[in-house]
Amino acid sequence: MQRLYWSKNLIKGVPFSNGTAYSNPDVDALLEAAAVSLDKADRIEKWKKIQDIVMRDVPNFPIAMPSWLTISQSRVKDHTTNAEGFEGSLARVYLAS
Repeated sequence: MQRLYWSKNLIKGVPFSNGTAYSNPDVDALLEAAAVSLDKADRIEKWKKIQDIVMRDVPNFPIAMPSWLTISQSRVKDHTTNAEGFEGSLARVYLAS
């Protein structure tokens, strides 16, 4: 979300970097505050506000949504270790005995 809606991430020619040129000072402040908050409840509240504002400001109607599946054998370990999921690196993958 921050890459898509933070006005300081408006970088022409770079994919997924606020390509809509969205700019809202309230959203920027909430994004920045949520990024450094150590309080989980506070971050959740800020993200709810961000989503509410962006939902009103930038109507979005997705016409297609891919299904992302991860299929793995139980011996395969560390194949999905972060938010990148199946698009992440497989550098730490190993087979357990």
